[in-house]
Amino acid sequence: MNVSSEQPGTGRKLDAGHVVAIGWVLCAVALVERVPRLTSGHRYLLCHASPALDHLTLTALALVTAAGVAALGGAIMMQSKDSYRPALPVVWLVVVVVLLIAADGVDAHGEALAAQLSATPFTEAACDYAPQDYIATPGWFFW
Repeated sequence: MNVSSEQPGTGRKLDAGHVVAIGWVLCAVALVERVPRLTSGHRYLLCHASPALDHLTLTALALVTAAGVAALGGAIMMQSKDSYRPALPVVWLVVVVVLLIAADGVDAHGEALAAQLSATPFTEAACDYAPQDYIATPGWFFW
C-alpha cells in the first residue's frame, strides 16, 4: 500500500518514501556538518575538561538522531490507513526540521560555552591535560 498526499494545484504526490528520503538527507547533512575535518568553524583551545560541553555535544547529536527516527516514524505512520491525513507528510517534515533547528541551537550554546572557557588565560603546565582544540560546527540557523 502506497499512501500519498497530493499537493493542491501541483499534481505531485508526497509519499512515505519521500518523507524518509528528505528527512534522512537533512539528517545526513546535519551530521556531516558536525565532523570537524569536513567543515570549518571557529576553533577554541580548552585547558580544562568541561562536562557541560560534552553534554551539549551529545545532546545535539541525539537531536539529529531523533530527527532521523522521526522521519522514519512519520513514514511508518503514513502507511497506516487509520492515522493517515493529507497533511501528515508535511507535519513530519516540520518535526524533522524543528529537531535539526534545536540541534543547531544546542551547538550554538556549546560554542558560546567554549568561547567562555577558552577566554580565561592559562599556561600549559596548569592544564588538566594536553590542551584540547574544540572546533565549533557551523549550523544552518544560529551561525
